[in-house]
Amino acid sequence: MEFSTFTYVNKPSMTAIGLLFPLLAVIALTARFYAWRHQPRNMAIDDILILPAAFLNIATGVAIVIGAQLNIIGGHSLPAITEAQQVRLGKFEYAFWIGHVLAIGSIKTTILCFFRVLFRGRSYWTVFDYTNWTLIVLVLLWTIVFFFFEILACGSHPEASWASVTSLRTQCVDTFGLQTGGAAFSWFLDLAIFIEPLLMIRTLNMKLKRKVQASLVFLGSGFAVIAGLLRFIPWLQIKIQDITHPVITILATDLSIADQEAIVSIVLFWTYIEIGTGFLVACLPRSAWVFDKISLAPVIHKLRSFTSNGSFSRLVGTKSSQNPGDAHSLPDGATDRSMDYSGHYYDGGNSELISMRSRV
Repeated sequence: MEFSTFTYVNKPSMTAIGLLFPLLAVIALTARFYAWRHQPRNMAIDDILILPAAFLNIATGVAIVIGAQLNIIGGHSLPAITEAQQVRLGKFEYAFWIGHVLAIGSIKTTILCFFRVLFRGRSYWTVFDYTNWTLIVLVLLWTIVFFFFEILACGSHPEASWASVTSLRTQCVDTFGLQTGGAAFSWFLDLAIFIEPLLMIRTLNMKLKRKVQASLVFLGSGFAVIAGLLRFIPWLQIKIQDITHPVITILATDLSIADQEAIVSIVLFWTYIEIGTGFLVACLPRSAWVFDKISLAPVIHKLRSFTSNGSFSRLVGTKSSQNPGDAHSLPDGATDRSMDYSGHYYDGGNSELISMRSRV
């Protein structure tokens, strides 16, 4: 049987995601804090939690790039992995899996705390309050439990996790079962976080158009759900097929069990995509005010004016009666209101604050 020696996960693709997501994280974080500085709202708990999430996201990306450039990940270990390769790969995995628990946990907690700002009741506890707090507690428990599991999987001899596959299987707990269980529960939480805001959008005192816009923003978390599923499936496949077989199928790719580097790289690839997309989802709602200000409406309005006047010469010869300060007027029916998805509208014309929340 022929094994695949080429997958979409390789040194260039690992390097690409390791550079792309930290760059997007810096842009998203900058937009988020720019919006906070220019909006009349107090700093919330999610504004604080986003900082360690950003650090862990960027640090993970840097580690991915370094690992790919040092030929630790993103390649193949054929015809058989050497002892030196095994040690380097094992140490990289050990550090990565500890960091990924903290990164995913901080991102999930940040998103759930933001939901509390947006949807919580004012005078009494609602179904949302109970659900949201339950999810926050579950995320914190998942983070704490699997953080210590990753550290103590081999007891007082962590070197057993990277010395060899044999020592990993004989001197440590069932790490494949541990990773499969952690990925499964993490994906369940991703799914709950994806569904929760979509169910709560209807309770906001907003026009239908704005509800659709808000729903589209939160639908972005669907990418994190898909990435989380693609991280969970390889662990499940490894657990079911077992590493004692000569061939293993990972996401429809047949690999030799000796190709440990390729197998690990596929799981690392989707794990970091989940981290990167999850962080962007955590920043996007708070950054919406900035992107709302970057509007094409003035340009579209000018183009409509140009075409309605018949010709360029007529347009130039006609003296505009509008005040120059109206250069940013919007099309008919549009309003100069921006939504920050943090519980308020801000009217651009009179700075009127309009509450979005309704008591549930």
